[in-house]
Amino acid sequence: MQSIKSVAAESLNARMTFHSEYCNKHTFTRGKEDVIKPVRMMILNDKIICPRCELEADEKKIQKDLERQIEFSQRTKNFNMLEKRSIFRDRTIAKATFDNYKVTEPEETANKRLMMELVGHLKQGKVFNIFLQGHPGVGKSHLAYAALKALNVPPDPDNPEDMGKSCLFINLADAAFAIQDSFNNKESKFTQGYVTGLIGNVDYLVIDDVGAETGSEHSKSEATNFIHKLLYSVTSARQDKTTIYTSNLTGDKLKQMYDTKLVSRMTKKSKYILFKNTFDKRDEELPF
Repeated sequence: MQSIKSVAAESLNARMTFHSEYCNKHTFTRGKEDVIKPVRMMILNDKIICPRCELEADEKKIQKDLERQIEFSQRTKNFNMLEKRSIFRDRTIAKATFDNYKVTEPEETANKRLMMELVGHLKQGKVFNIFLQGHPGVGKSHLAYAALKALNVPPDPDNPEDMGKSCLFINLADAAFAIQDSFNNKESKFTQGYVTGLIGNVDYLVIDDVGAETGSEHSKSEATNFIHKLLYSVTSARQDKTTIYTSNLTGDKLKQMYDTKLVSRMTKKSKYILFKNTFDKRDEELPF
């Protein structure tokens, strides 16, 4: 019984016949000279071809396709940063979109609409910061992450100059913990240089829960020197880029916790989304 390969070979040979002409484009090296090695032409499906030319053309196409895939993979690194390099522990935030931001209060409806309008301006190339302020649990982080989802544009596969848009969501307390952990954990990649490099270069950045790194929003503690340096580094690197901040703190509390110059940097060219009448959606009545 014939194998599948032999049947396929016979079928191919049945469709091919040799032609009287030769292709003289191919050479081999003999000593220091290139010598022409004629290749007999063939007739395949009523077309005269050089089998060696056809093989070389196929190899070039495969190589070109492979190079295009590698090049596109490099460009998609920007797009993948939001999912792969963001720093936050509450993974439920990663599911946040504008569509699943549920509104029950007029203020929530207005703030969602405002954030979507601001995202539209950012997509048009405008640069400004956004500051979301209000009580814990009102959906500030949800709206901030939803904005990044909308801004996280993949590159155009057909345009090698298009790098897409990179986005990162950084919870300030979690990032500070990761950096400080790297001081003693030499295997950690979250060094201060690594984190500040990420947040400085990304197109759109969320710094989530500013002020929470010191504990309760009612605390009178000031931010540590380490946090001040980290935020100064962020604001210095991002003067021509958009940063979205979320915080439970009032303006007075921000100025108590951070020095005035730093607060001025964080709120520079800012659009504000304020939750004054919306309260913690997560606050459930306990049965005791």
